Amino acid sequence: MSELVIDVRGYRVECLEDFRDAIRAVEPRALPRWQGRSLDALWDAIENRGVCDFVDAHDVLVVRADRAGLFAEGSPGGAGLCSVFADATRARLELFDRVAGS
Repeated sequence: MSELVIDVRGYRVECLEDFRDAIRAVEPRALPRWQGRSLDALWDAIENRGVCDFVDAHDVLVVRADRAGLFAEGSPGGAGLCSVFADATRARLELFDRVAGS
């Protein structure tokens, strides 16, 4: 099984647009046509596929992010985004605690 890992740890991610920008900063070929920048559009890109040949060439999209900002505990926007990944069979979100001093 091939995995495309996009590691956005260290990027400031406070909203969905920041999340998209961080992904594109790390891997410009990923999600170039994530139209609408909505959670529904993200779902189509990662689960239904057919939006991005680069992502489609891999079995699973893995995004690694800091458990901060958008992904901090209690963040409503983060909860929605986490839900998209939790329901996906072809993508996964891995959250990490920031190391002190970073």
